[in-house]
Amino acid sequence: MGSSAVCLMVDGFGDRPMNSSRLWLGSLVIALLGWGLGVCQATAQDLQKPTDIDSVRVAVKRAEELFKEKNFEQSAKYIDICNTNFVDLVLSGERKDIAEWERIHRKLSKAAEVLAIEGAEISPLATWGEISAKLKEMKEGLKNPAGKDTPKDSKPKSEGISFSKDVAPVLVEHCGRCHVDKTTGGFTMPTYEGLMKGSRAGVVLFAGDPDGSPLVEAMVSGTMPPSGNKVPEEKVNAIKAWVKAGAKFDGEDPKANLRVLVGGPDAKPPQPPKPVEVMERTGKETISFSSDIAPILVANCNGCHYGGNRPSGGLNFTNFAGLLRGGMTGAAIEPKKGKESLLVKKLLGEAGQRMPAGGRPALKPEEIEKITKWIDEGATYDGGERDSQLDSVIAKSWAAKASHSELMDKRMSRARERWKIVSPTVLAEEKSNDEFHVLGNVGPAVLEQVMAAAETASKSVRKQYRLNPKDPIVRGGITIYALKSRYDYSELGKMLEKRSLPQEWSSHWKRDVLDMYIAIVPDKSNAKLNESALVQQITSVWMASHEGVPKWFADGAGRAALAQAVGPNDERVKPWIQKVPMVVDEIKDVKPLMEGKLNDEDEAIVGFALVRNMQSTAMKKQYDSVVRAISSGSSFDDAFGKSIGPIETFLNAALGKKKK
Repeated sequence: MGSSAVCLMVDGFGDRPMNSSRLWLGSLVIALLGWGLGVCQATAQDLQKPTDIDSVRVAVKRAEELFKEKNFEQSAKYIDICNTNFVDLVLSGERKDIAEWERIHRKLSKAAEVLAIEGAEISPLATWGEISAKLKEMKEGLKNPAGKDTPKDSKPKSEGISFSKDVAPVLVEHCGRCHVDKTTGGFTMPTYEGLMKGSRAGVVLFAGDPDGSPLVEAMVSGTMPPSGNKVPEEKVNAIKAWVKAGAKFDGEDPKANLRVLVGGPDAKPPQPPKPVEVMERTGKETISFSSDIAPILVANCNGCHYGGNRPSGGLNFTNFAGLLRGGMTGAAIEPKKGKESLLVKKLLGEAGQRMPAGGRPALKPEEIEKITKWIDEGATYDGGERDSQLDSVIAKSWAAKASHSELMDKRMSRARERWKIVSPTVLAEEKSNDEFHVLGNVGPAVLEQVMAAAETASKSVRKQYRLNPKDPIVRGGITIYALKSRYDYSELGKMLEKRSLPQEWSSHWKRDVLDMYIAIVPDKSNAKLNESALVQQITSVWMASHEGVPKWFADGAGRAALAQAVGPNDERVKPWIQKVPMVVDEIKDVKPLMEGKLNDEDEAIVGFALVRNMQSTAMKKQYDSVVRAISSGSSFDDAFGKSIGPIETFLNAALGKKKK
């Protein structure tokens, strides 16, 4: 079932009594053990002093594993050796890794605090404030060569290059219309402070590192300004020299508008930003973003603007929201103005370097024409949530047109491919019907048991929600991974979901367009246990298969279904009921719940409490009305709003929170 945060806390501290102090400390254990570092699982290795950020990650990962094994002494040694030269590694590391170093620092600090309770002695770690001060000292050159502090009233010099006289005029002349007078592509620099703050995509200037500064890179490549009129080389070189010397400010007020700083007839404050507004699809369009445009972008922009760690020019096509924001060079699209849009100009080679870059072939004329026409028709969007990844948008568009059998075939094929990732040396055994595709390594007899349990569980779900027995419970079917052991189940979590599944879990669900699955370690001797587990997971998957249903609602419905099937005294249900007051008390604001930012277990506990409340006599008709509406195709927000009211208002009232 779902994990138990409280059980994990107890496990982290042995069998000691659990009071509020232990719970607070237990949250530190959760933070340490639950931190996904994105590296391969550490294996037994010699204890060596880390030499870079990757080796620190590996050492911390090994400390996590040892702590989980309750080998506190060895765990402390790994944390200790990370602490000994941590500051030196940060100061000598690359500037792009500063945010990651800060995250690691938080984990090391929490780890040291928890391990100290177990009697470990760990070398002290400088505070991040102290490290930041040293970074600032390096960055801004606060010390002179003689080692004396720079007088506070002295103005720093940039090797003869003045920001006010040499740099600001270039920025105003070549970037002023888009980034000084307004915000374009999430980047505004009306002042020196704004310039150094950077854009939505990140910092644009790294003091001391002109070659690694995105703004300089854009000027050198010609992608900025987007007009194709490159900044003259001598001006770029002046900016490079200024950045290399520390990117210092030599005026009176770093908050002064650049046009005012430069002076002249054009001096004026920045204009308020005018965000691009894009409408939802009307039905009159001939070009679809999800079916026609998204596949072109994914196929031709992958690596630079899609799927990369650092999108070129700050232009990120990972989702529609990123395309809408634009990049450092401005808005990528101007609705109703296809040929005037930067995206089209770049594809045609009419604004600086032609895209795609890197030696890739130009887009076919018919592909550019599709993009142009889509923008001319209003650049409307038909892909659902604007922050959905484009590959999901494409899959969703295909799935909407596919039949039940076509979608099920696709999911079955994908499940076989996924199994090879989870267990490449073991051929999966399979069993399928019109609703379920069961595959795994449990043997034919247990595979049959799992299929029978799924069929029985689905009847229970159908009965509870009065579903038509002639229709599949989920269009396209549900994959069920049946795993022989806890180890195999854990590997599935690591390989497919890039996370560690809590030790208390024996089943869970995941919903995506092409990944609608349940993973379970079946109990070979207790068919009823498997049936009830699948009642929970099938209910959650069925609920989540409808548009816009939040995870707390789907998880809550699944847990409520299990509680109804087995009763409140079941060993799985009792801990959920007991934890409700504590979890609700810890939630100070309902927005993290609405935005899916709570941890999985707390979110499921709250969802369980809320759905059980809605299924009570007082609210049952309203709950049933919500379910009927989403089953008929209404969005969750609309269905909930009409039957119960605004979601945030309901959550605040139900959880006893004051609306901020």
